[in-house]
Amino acid sequence: MPAQVRTIRLFYFMAGMGVSTWAIIVPFTKIRFSLDDATLGLILLAPGMGGILATPLVGLLVKHIGSKRVLLISGVMFGIILPLLTVAPGVVSFSFLLFLFGVSFGGIDIGINAQAVVVEARSGRLLMSSFHALFSIGALSVALATSLLLRFGFSNALCSIFCSVAIFAILSQGGLLVRQSEDLPADGPALALPNRATLALGLCCFVCFLTEAAVTDWSTILLRFSRHASLANAAFGYAGFAVMMAAARLVGDRVATHIGAVRLVRWGCYLAAAGMLLAVTAPPLALDIIGFGLVGLGLGNIAPLVFSAAVRVPGMSPTASAPAVVSLGYAGFLIGPVVIGFVAHEVSLPVSLAQVALLLMAISFAARAVTPEGTVTPKD
Repeated sequence: MPAQVRTIRLFYFMAGMGVSTWAIIVPFTKIRFSLDDATLGLILLAPGMGGILATPLVGLLVKHIGSKRVLLISGVMFGIILPLLTVAPGVVSFSFLLFLFGVSFGGIDIGINAQAVVVEARSGRLLMSSFHALFSIGALSVALATSLLLRFGFSNALCSIFCSVAIFAILSQGGLLVRQSEDLPADGPALALPNRATLALGLCCFVCFLTEAAVTDWSTILLRFSRHASLANAAFGYAGFAVMMAAARLVGDRVATHIGAVRLVRWGCYLAAAGMLLAVTAPPLALDIIGFGLVGLGLGNIAPLVFSAAVRVPGMSPTASAPAVVSLGYAGFLIGPVVIGFVAHEVSLPVSLAQVALLLMAISFAARAVTPEGTVTPKD
């Protein structure tokens, strides 16, 4: 069991590395192809569309070949695509690679959370937030390392290659993952219409993914083009988000045990909304970074608690409920960057990002959905 816990944490770290690498590729792509905000927003449809289309199919694959194989196959795609994004010759090829990036991350997302739920259930204690903490630590590590390498004159393409090498090194440890025979029971159909509990969790996941996508795709753009920070310094907005999200997740399991999952999600929504408003209204770069940090602090434990609850929805197979929730999440990942881009083009990027704070306040009312029957949570 301890070996499996360490291995799953390592794979979360890998996922965070890849997403952070993508976040840093965005401003370079904007400059390389001379894109305005609206066009960039349209291109950012691709990974979300890939994720939405992949997750139902991933549910079927998990049922038939197991979460371990799904995770490893998706990880290989992940590692190959990242450096290719930095050398794509045109917008069409770049968009196609982004679509495949979304497909691969969708497989990683479903596979790794299916693995994590099995280990958490066996342990009899909350582990999901600490698992997701490693995602944030991986993202933070790449953001800081890339910022340093860029200062020393390394190219963005070379930084992406370094990340891919690390991803393949982690994939080599896949033999310690949970075997197919130990996966969650897959009784019932792998595809089914979501019930009320699944829709409530999906709404939380929708806004959570939308907010994370907004910070991932647009925080660096905001600091570079609205605050006129250098590319190296602009990366610290996402770094602040990642470090505070990691900090929140490192203590999230203990906090959820003490105050309950519902209160943790509700107050996390309030804090993330306040942080987003600070980031988009405070011109000094330091305050912007603090604002994005507060978004990470508040948002950090929402997704882990949603994922933990999604595989325990009464009346649905885990291989149906989890992809349904994640698919709704990817709808947020898909819609968010595009809408933000169009509003930014018509009004301004700060005004566009401020709308995310309203959505965070709205889902605070759905916080009770994170504790459906059977969820491992000591108290509400």
